[in-house]
Amino acid sequence: MNILFVCRHNAIRSQIAMILANHLGKGNVTAVSAGIEPTPVPEFIQQWAAGINKQAQPLQSTQLETLADQHFDMIITLCDKSHQAIPELASDREHIRWDFSHPDDPEQLRHLEIELAERLRLMFLAKGLIH
Repeated sequence: MNILFVCRHNAIRSQIAMILANHLGKGNVTAVSAGIEPTPVPEFIQQWAAGINKQAQPLQSTQLETLADQHFDMIITLCDKSHQAIPELASDREHIRWDFSHPDDPEQLRHLEIELAERLRLMFLAKGLIH
């Protein structure tokens, strides 16, 4: 299953969702992320990602329009601003709206990680992608 995660800046929420989906999907999920107004990925998110996947390359923000010609089975927007601003994508067959606040401290980041992981795990179980 190919999943696109979208948030406004593609710096924190969508990056975390992408890393978790690829990790939890156990080879059955290919996730990418993009933003409407991309900004650089903060160092603390780079460090967090390296803790999940030791072989990971440094994360980079991606402009949403650069992915317009790619096929996605599912698009998940992670904040209301990204959902309202998302352009029409040809592969937008299944679109899920999740609204997460931007994490401003380590506690909020941990809460975001836990909530995203649980939602993804349940979705992957329901779709028969993991057992």
